[in-house]
Amino acid sequence: FGSFMDLSTLDGVTVAVDYDSALAGLDRGLEGLRPLTRSNSEIQGVAMSPAVMRDGLVKTHLVFDAAMVAAIVAEEATQEQRSTSNGIIAHECAHVQITAAKEAAIPEARFGTVIEGYERGVMFQIAEICWDEYAACRISAIFSRKQNRYHSDSLISVVTGARDRSNRAIKAYRRHADLNRLVGEAGAELCQPIKVAAYLLGGMDGEELSWSDFPQARAAVEAEGYDRLIDDLHAILLTLWDSQGRWDPTLDMFAPLIAFTTRVLREGGILFRTKPDGGCHIDVPFAAQTMPGLFDT
Repeated sequence: FGSFMDLSTLDGVTVAVDYDSALAGLDRGLEGLRPLTRSNSEIQGVAMSPAVMRDGLVKTHLVFDAAMVAAIVAEEATQEQRSTSNGIIAHECAHVQITAAKEAAIPEARFGTVIEGYERGVMFQIAEICWDEYAACRISAIFSRKQNRYHSDSLISVVTGARDRSNRAIKAYRRHADLNRLVGEAGAELCQPIKVAAYLLGGMDGEELSWSDFPQARAAVEAEGYDRLIDDLHAILLTLWDSQGRWDPTLDMFAPLIAFTTRVLREGGILFRTKPDGGCHIDVPFAAQTMPGLFDT
């Protein structure tokens, strides 16, 4: 993979039978960081490429669930299993190159830097995931022919009913009044489809495919009213991809993605507003679909 990707900042590789313990125990070189945990959504965590600090330099350490990559050395493994393992490894290797490029291009986003402002921090986190996964899937597409089918199925799953699930979380918020819980629950439901779409869009572009190759995913996106959003996301990601090497060395480079994420939440009924003093106000306007009924919990 190093013949196709820049792996010069690879710190090391851990292949673990106990994947969760390996994540939690990884020394990331900075104090105060929360232990890593696997993602537990439609994109099920089986590998991770966290940034680490080593002698003042930011590198990337790859951690794999042994069960998912053992096929590359297991004599009894099928060709399909080997292909899946290779795709997983390639995807994480692509993240090594992506992290190094961001570290060099955008000092404000470097590992360990605290992004000022609640709104900006929340939006940047989501925007960064969209870019990272788009780029990783696009770079690794040649080694991961199955990824698009998997991500297409995942997109169908997360986008179907996303707004209903978000509306239920907003209804619950009107009773518990916990803004952090609101963002974590309703916000996650609204943003998960765009995150998963970023994976698929990267793979599509890497293989020079289009939505016509994934008609069921496109139908699900349109049925939920996410088609315009995801098309706009695609345009932003393409611009970022094409402008690599000429990036503005500030978070302003990600401003279109950050604004896009704000829009996704706003269209779902969650409005962020940063006040002049730096504080953040979140409005959740009343709407028929987000008003709790007598028997809602």
